[in-house]
Amino acid sequence: MRLHLVEIHDLPSCPPSLRDALTDFLAFTVNLGAAYDPVGPLLRRAVERTNARRIIDLCSGAGGPWRRLAAQVGVPIILTDLYPRGKNVTRADARAVPAQLDGFRTIFTAFHHFRPAEARAILEDAVRRREGIGVFEIARRAPLEMAVVAFTWLGTLALVPFIRPWRWSRLLWTYLPPVLPLVGTFDGVVSCLRTYSVAELANLTRGLDTYDWDFGNFRGRRSPLRGTYLIGVPKRTL
Repeated sequence: MRLHLVEIHDLPSCPPSLRDALTDFLAFTVNLGAAYDPVGPLLRRAVERTNARRIIDLCSGAGGPWRRLAAQVGVPIILTDLYPRGKNVTRADARAVPAQLDGFRTIFTAFHHFRPAEARAILEDAVRRREGIGVFEIARRAPLEMAVVAFTWLGTLALVPFIRPWRWSRLLWTYLPPVLPLVGTFDGVVSCLRTYSVAELANLTRGLDTYDWDFGNFRGRRSPLRGTYLIGVPKRTL
């Protein structure tokens, strides 16, 4: 059963530097483990089918898996986030995407943040705008995934010095005291408990019959995590 618990970095009171440290480490490990590599071909085919001129990535955080995936999709990527970082990230709420941000929409490692009504509204908005959408998660509500996620976050103690760009705040949150590994472990396990199963993703699309929906699992060649995906594209008209 899906549990919509609270992640610490979602709270308004969470210090921005701690939130940034969390998303930095998440992006680092996702790319290090090539966790989303199998998504590349799926996403490219979907983008080609919609003839989208670009991808609008929602809830981008520290850039997610695009360091590895960008070359595979064949179109520009616009990063957006509710808490944008840097000049290359546009401010946008996934629940209310501005009309000028047209393009194939993607959400990596963030769909679980939304309750079912909000998640459904995100899909409905993409359908209303006739934009393709892809939702991808690397965590599942399974003991193995939760154990791996917890172990990975404890790995911040060894890996944080290798993350670039260098940030003193990230180092301080890791060692003085070790807030980052503790908060990351808690939020990581909660993320697993909040993640939608393939069946739940399918249920969210019920009634959205003008789109073709594809669901399934994937696993990166260097990652022990088995992820889920949902891809929706407008049906072809005769």
